[in-house]
This record gives sequence, C-alpha cells and structure tokens, in this order.
Amino acid sequence: MTINRVNLLTQAPGKETRDSEEHMVTRRTFLVAGGIGLPVVLRHFRVASGRAAEKQEQRELVFSAKTWVGDYASKDVPGGVETTPVVGAIYSVKDDGTGLKKVVALGKNTDNPTFSPDGHSVYFQSNASGRSQIYRCRAEGSGVVNLTQGDKLGKKWRDAFGYFLSADGTKLLYTVHDGSTGHVALANADGSEPRLIAPELGYIYMAALSPTNDRIVFSGPARGYRLLLVTLPGGKPLELTPDHPECFVPQFTPDGKTIVFIRRDGDVYRVDANGRNFQRLTKGNRHVEFRLSAKDQHGSSDGPHVSPDGKRIAYVAVKDGIPNVCVMNVDGREQRQITFRKTACGRVRWSPDGRQIAFVSFEGKYPQLFVVAANGGVPRQLTRLNAGVYLVNWKPERKAR
Repeated sequence: MTINRVNLLTQAPGKETRDSEEHMVTRRTFLVAGGIGLPVVLRHFRVASGRAAEKQEQRELVFSAKTWVGDYASKDVPGGVETTPVVGAIYSVKDDGTGLKKVVALGKNTDNPTFSPDGHSVYFQSNASGRSQIYRCRAEGSGVVNLTQGDKLGKKWRDAFGYFLSADGTKLLYTVHDGSTGHVALANADGSEPRLIAPELGYIYMAALSPTNDRIVFSGPARGYRLLLVTLPGGKPLELTPDHPECFVPQFTPDGKTIVFIRRDGDVYRVDANGRNFQRLTKGNRHVEFRLSAKDQHGSSDGPHVSPDGKRIAYVAVKDGIPNVCVMNVDGREQRQITFRKTACGRVRWSPDGRQIAFVSFEGKYPQLFVVAANGGVPRQLTRLNAGVYLVNWKPERKAR
C-alpha cells in the first residue's frame, strides 16, 4: 500500500504559497466580520481528500476459476455427480479490475473461496489430494492448511465440501460424504472438534448457520428437500416447509428472523425461522442452477443473496430467454432487472456496503467476473481470463475497534 504524506501548514496572513501536486498546503486566512475569524480551506486539499476517500473505498473480491478440455459436461450418477475433470485456482481482484493475482492453485477442483471476517485468511475447498477437503490459507496465499484431513468423524466420511463460515468467523459448517450419502458437520473454524448435526435424519446438506451461531437450517433428500432447522446444541429438527418440498440453498437474513431460498420452479421464497409466514416472492424466474455449458446437465444450485442490511435480495431470473441479475425488497416488492446481458448470468453477491453486486456472465466459452451498481447501470468486467470464473465472494469491511 502506498501512503501519500500531506503536510498541513498554517500560513501567516498576507503571505502567499503556491500549491503543487506533491505538496498541498492548507492555508488559513481570516475574513474579519465583527471580530469573528472564518477559516477557509483550499479547494485542492478538499479534492485530494475526496480522492483519498475514494481510494479507501476500493474493495477486493476473491473468486475461483476453472479450466477444462473440450465441452464441460455433468450428469447425475448413483451417489453423486459425474463431471468433466477441471483444474481450479483461487484469485483475488479489486472492484475496478486492478490488482488481479493468483492466491493459491492446488489443482483439481480448487473452488469456493471465502474471506474470513477479518480479511486475513481465505477458506476454500479442493480435491487435489484425491479427496474433497476444506482448506485455509493467508490472504496472500501462504500457509495452506487442510482443515478436514484425517478421519475425525469416522473413516467412512471420505469427502468434505460445501462449507459455510459463520458470520463471526469462529465456526465452520460443512457436508461430509461417503460416496452415497452425506451429513452436515459443525466444527471450529480451524477444523477442530467436528461433530455431526442430526445424523438420524439421513442425507442432508445445503446448510447455513444463523448470524448468532445458535441455529442451523438445511435441506436434502432425507425429507424431499424440505427445509429443516435445528437449534443448537441439540434441539429437535423442526420442519419449516412441511407442505413444500424441493427447497434449495437456504440462508438467514442478517437479523436471523427469516430464511430466504429458491425452489424447483426457480422462484425465490421466504419463511420465518419458526416455520410461519411462508411466502413466494417471485413468479416465473425459471432459474435454479448455473450451468457451464449445454451439456452441464446437473449444474450447480444458484441461489439469491440477501443484502448486508437485510433490506433487499439480489437474484437471477430468466428475462427474454437469458438469466439476468435482478433486485427486490426483502418482502418481494419493487422487483427490477438491473443487467441486460445477452449471455447467462449467475452467482450474485452483494458488496459489504450494499452498493454493488458481483456476478458472473459468459464471454465466449468461459464466464467472467463483473460488478454492477445495485441500482443498475453498465456492468464493469473485472476479468478476462482463459478460464471460467465460478464462485465469488467479497472481502468484508473492516470493523472499527
């Protein structure tokens, strides 16, 4: 980081100093009116201060990029999904497209990066070792640690993936899989003390923690993809959508009172965390999965994202045959399309200040990373890689101490 030093000087009345680009001087002159002195700050200093503030507001994103040979394809097979082999890497970039750098590249299926709340670490998953595992490294890519290695939960659980890092960065929620079925596990953020959550239910995944780490919502084949909620440490599972199966990628609103999700019809829904007030927010979206090609039959669930203040939802809806980015209030009002791309969009993510939305959209064979103002406008393309940008997250805001 480059620090520009600005000297603040007070000039005596009547003396003149010429400002330059390198040395900006604050001059104080006095206009006497009834004996009251009024300080006047030079315009150059105000402009420079404004520029400095703009630089401070520049934000960073972390994302995964994949490459593959030929056309990407996927299909459902017993116990899982068969896909074209891919090689993945984790990158970071500023929201103006500068500062692109490769953070880590373990190889096969290195994917799904997330910053820790303090921005010092990056979590991600990879099966470079032959088993899907969850890793953590420093933000610049050093100090890679496998957080789920070994057989802490039993030898049958070979793979760990689909993680969720808690809002305070202390807990790690993820799915373990044995090749045919899966369960949800909760551990400390360093991978220690893992335990299974509601294993008696059967195959569950798609799990998310509440903002206060006291509840977990999840879905899965065990109950026909109905949403269930468990209150920690060992509460009885509560069915939130008993009359509504096929609910995917649930997430809590920041106040923890509501859960937002999509269903098989592609529309966005919400339900209170106690199972009341089930509500359909959209109609006719027709977007459930993000797909890397026409042969990507399985695809990957592509859910909405709630804004940091909990007031709005970003989501993807098919408009004129193309999935594009849309925004609405959290109650479903004021729905509007904010991108008008000619190629499929997906993976929407709000910036920490709620002013921008990151998303991916195809440029030729591969999807690339874009950001757009939350109120709409011309999207800004951040990447032009010979690889497909797949999953993206923003670096959190630094909280004042």
